[in-house]
This record gives sequence, C-alpha cells and structure tokens, in this order.
Amino acid sequence: MAMLGMRLALRMTIVKLSDDSLWMWSPTPHNPQIQNRVAAMGEVKHIVAPSNGHNLFVEAWQNAFPDAALYVAAGIPKKRPNLKGYTLLRDLDTAPWQEELEMLPMDGAPFFDEHMFYYGRSKTLLVTDFFQNYTGVKQKGLGGILSKLIFEPIGFKGKCLAPPLKTKFAVKDKKALRVSLDKLWDLDIETVVPAHGDILEQDAKQDIRRLCQRFYE
Repeated sequence: MAMLGMRLALRMTIVKLSDDSLWMWSPTPHNPQIQNRVAAMGEVKHIVAPSNGHNLFVEAWQNAFPDAALYVAAGIPKKRPNLKGYTLLRDLDTAPWQEELEMLPMDGAPFFDEHMFYYGRSKTLLVTDFFQNYTGVKQKGLGGILSKLIFEPIGFKGKCLAPPLKTKFAVKDKKALRVSLDKLWDLDIETVVPAHGDILEQDAKQDIRRLCQRFYE
C-alpha cells in the first residue's frame, strides 16, 4: 500500500480453525488472485477488522465472501457507513472462535480500539497498529526522503509503538490500558505478528513489554 510516496507494508493473517473454516484477520487490498488463493484454503467463516484504522478493505472482502460473519472495531461503522451485517467486537459476549483464539481488547485507547488476538497453538500474538516493526523496511526514492524527514522523527522506525499512543489524544485512560496490557504478560508469547512490518520471533514478548513501559510510568 502506498502512502505519500512511501511503501506501507500491510499483512493479512488467515487462521484455519479446528473445523477447517478460515478466520481472516485485518484484510488487506483485495484482488481476484488473492481471493482465489484464500478460497482454495477453505471456507471463510469469519472476517475480523480489529482496529479502527484497518477499515479500507473490509467491504471488498465482505463482498467477496458474503456468507462470512463480519466483526469490526467500534469506530469502523462511522468510517465505512456502507457496511452491513456486522457485529462490533466489543459487543461479543462469546466469540465463536474463543476456544482457539483469545481476544484481547486494548481498553483506554479508543483512537484505535485495537483488539489483539492470541493463538495459543503457536504461541502467537496478532497485533494491528499497537506494535509495529520497521527494522527490515527500507524506503526508496521519495518514500525514503519522506521517511527520514517526517515519519522516522515522529516514531515510525525500528520496533515501535504506533506514535499516536504517545499522546493523550489517543490514550484516554492509562490505568485501563495497563489492565489490558497486564493480560499480555500472563501469556506464553513466542511470536508477534504485526499488521505493519516484520514478524518478531526473537525476544518478542520482551520487546513489546519494553515498548509499553511508558504506560507504567
């Protein structure tokens, strides 16, 4: 995905559940080739848009798989008023995938209303905007110039929190956020799969805990 001349890496993750159905997380740009590859894997039963910022491509994937249930973060319906037949993630008392994927809403930061997911079988944490990893991302041309002059100075570099999380505008209640984050530290996390940037496989839990220390100060 291009943004102001920069290449913004996006990752969609698909989990095959125990009933062989597919759980689609954080949809990326749709095209027929990717749709065919997904369909070849099995039946898409669940489409999850887990953060307010990840709304651009939801409608296209809902149209591609109209029988799938759609679950979205609280701010997405206002951004995408044409969406129909969705369920807010925060309205779920019992998620249909809860035996395999643990949902972890990040309270206190309504700007993102992020919902992380933990897949216990592989000890993997799925994160959309909260944590990002640009360690291996090298921008070229105009994107490289903009990255050096604008995006890196405001915090989009290396292993990082989303820069808005460093502001009171995005984080309204640090105590509530700490309660949400504390649930992460109780999990056996070996891998962090972000929607933006490289996958963290070495010291993943320690890295995100270090980044979150600012919320405990």
